[in-house]
Amino acid sequence: MGKLKYFFILMMVLAFQHDALANHTKGGWIYYEYVGPGSTANTLKYRITLKLYTACSLNEGQFNATINFSIFDGANGSLYRSVPVTYSDIEDIQNCTTRNCHPCISFIPSICYKITTYSTVQDLPSTPAGFIVAYQRCCRISGIVNVQSPSNNIGETWTVNIPGTQVAGAEINSSAKFQQNDTAIICQDAFFTFNFGATDVNGDSLVYDFTPAYGGGATGNATPDPASPPPYSSVPYSGGFSGSEPMGSRVTINRNTGLVSGIGPSSGIYVLTVTVSEYRRGTNIKVGEVRKSLHIEVALCTLTQASLNPEYISCDGFTINFSNNASSVNIQSYFWDFGDGTTSTDEIPIHTYADTGRYILKLVVNKDQACSDSATAIVKVFPGYFPDFRDNSPTCKGVPVQFNDGTRATYGNVNYWHWDFGLNSVFNDTSRLQNPMFTYPVSGDYIVTFIVASNKGCIDTVVKTISIVDKAPFTITPRDTLICNIDTLQLHARATTVGNVVWTPNYNISSTTSFDPFVSPDVSTTYYASYADNFGCSARDSVRVNVVTEVSLQALADTSICATDSITIQVNSNALYYTWTPAAGLSKANIKSPKASPVTTTRYHLYASIGKCFKETDITIKPVPYPQAFAGKDTSVCLGKDAQLYGSGGSIYSWTPARYLSSADVASPKVIQPQRSVQYLLEVKDTLGCPKPSYDTVYVEVVNINANAG
Repeated sequence: MGKLKYFFILMMVLAFQHDALANHTKGGWIYYEYVGPGSTANTLKYRITLKLYTACSLNEGQFNATINFSIFDGANGSLYRSVPVTYSDIEDIQNCTTRNCHPCISFIPSICYKITTYSTVQDLPSTPAGFIVAYQRCCRISGIVNVQSPSNNIGETWTVNIPGTQVAGAEINSSAKFQQNDTAIICQDAFFTFNFGATDVNGDSLVYDFTPAYGGGATGNATPDPASPPPYSSVPYSGGFSGSEPMGSRVTINRNTGLVSGIGPSSGIYVLTVTVSEYRRGTNIKVGEVRKSLHIEVALCTLTQASLNPEYISCDGFTINFSNNASSVNIQSYFWDFGDGTTSTDEIPIHTYADTGRYILKLVVNKDQACSDSATAIVKVFPGYFPDFRDNSPTCKGVPVQFNDGTRATYGNVNYWHWDFGLNSVFNDTSRLQNPMFTYPVSGDYIVTFIVASNKGCIDTVVKTISIVDKAPFTITPRDTLICNIDTLQLHARATTVGNVVWTPNYNISSTTSFDPFVSPDVSTTYYASYADNFGCSARDSVRVNVVTEVSLQALADTSICATDSITIQVNSNALYYTWTPAAGLSKANIKSPKASPVTTTRYHLYASIGKCFKETDITIKPVPYPQAFAGKDTSVCLGKDAQLYGSGGSIYSWTPARYLSSADVASPKVIQPQRSVQYLLEVKDTLGCPKPSYDTVYVEVVNINANAG
């Protein structure tokens, strides 16, 4: 068999740094344990422990026998105490690298960690906000794939919050503890699992999430004492990676078990941080959280492996697609046993179960061949699972929103609920209740995520966007308006939720509690509507009803326009509605001041009204043709002689240029002894009603004859 290349996940292998204080940590985490009452009144005793992962071989200056824990006040982040802590234990753990351990793996990586334990017992006063413990060190190695370059200038912060009395009983809580399972070997582009599971002595519920890694320390101050105060900033992730996807979208974490799984990314070193949050069992009360940060190294390799998901659940049918989660060119055959008496040798089988139930699935690769491997999994077939939830949004900020589980399960019972109400800036926006209530402090659109599961193993996620408003969605129509003093107007109040309305003042209104009352004020009045819905939202709006005793109307006097032109009929009126007749020649027949372009003389009638009050007027518009300018025919004249022009077509004349003319403002001037040829422009106006001019031209040519008898 040729050499096999393997992709493995390995705690951070750090290259040697030139700086004697270079950080060769491969990760770590801080946790705390409640020991009992303190040595003085109103104090509590805690054991605070840092598990620091480093390379097994360290240079001088890379190991600190004593470090300093910085303890900060949880209320304001001020430094409360800096505590020197000397290591209490060093343990080396490493994987087996012989072919006996891994007969079907080539280039077995050597995974070795030196785990140094620093622990101290501290008396701390009992306060509402508790304390924040931190230790910082610089720097990471260069070339980390998911961190922006240069990664060797970025430090690390290990921190944990010791809760105070704000949450009842949290001050005597002990944090969750991560298990020490850190020597997994997994191949590139192959399915892998990496266990970040933790235990909790208090029996609380644990929820796991990928979270951003913290920076800390600096190249000129590798081990700051004290550490910088909280809050702590995320490391700058490189493109395509983030704290929630530290190894890409193909690697995920099971929020219930802490099991990291997926398909390995490209080779290199990755920063990965997992936070386990602790909740009082059966409630959404968060007690605390612990962060574990590791550097994961990935290398090229392949392996012969049968890998299945821990379980397969079909909640929407009887047919399931199966495939090996690990791939390798060395896999020559597949054998599937579906647990119901049927088998298959297909690489990617599609199997339909005849009935509901639990089955044991088994996969054997290279059966009866070298490097054979097998895996088993549980298959649960319980179709008919329909997750859903209902809410009473949109509602107002500061008013509780009722969420109700609407999931239907044909088989089994729904027994797990996890709500995330979509506030990114807080940690207490979750619930484990079936039908919780939640109050949003600020208006906006929120993405609510609902994870719901049944005792048959069916689990699904429902995501919906809900709207929270500043006040109840409520409007009044019409807006501010005008009526005649003999009229009645109907007002309309509209809301998208169910509620009640109250109008004020109680003045000439048909009902103060109707959404559509009639009003008939005889003086101008502002009516106010106060609305309250059944969920606690309220709003207020108003409408001004201006009252007049008559319609005022002034319109353009009778006029004439030039034929084919248009004119805007200017109207000054307080009316609300207008009707022009006839409509021919008007741009619109129902507006206040339309444009008119009549072809013949037209008398327009205007009816202007406010309810039952109205006023009428007539306007005559006469179209008058343009004047027909005529400057005469072109002519010629001998040099030194006069010429006569003959203009016609209107009442007012103007010739240009005026050179050589006896007069420029008469119809037929004389051209007196012109010295050169001239083209004259004649402008003609009329007094018949079209004030616009028309134009024509005439050319006068001057001829010079030179006689020569020879």
